[in-house]
Amino acid sequence: MAIRNTPSTAQTLDLLDVQGIADYLNVEPRTARRIVSDRRVPVVKIGALVRVHRADLDAYVAANTVEAAR
Repeated sequence: MAIRNTPSTAQTLDLLDVQGIADYLNVEPRTARRIVSDRRVPVVKIGALVRVHRADLDAYVAANTVEAAR
């Protein structure tokens, strides 16, 4: 059974590769690779490929957000 790319599956399978992570976080690909290799975010392995859910990146950013000083 093949998964069809419909709007609902595209939302649930919102996976990014290293370049997508770099673009999304506005960082260099090297920094994105380091985030993945250090396991700072959960990864999905598809064969030799590594992907990250966009929601996990949002959680990573939220967890690393520092409040402004008063």
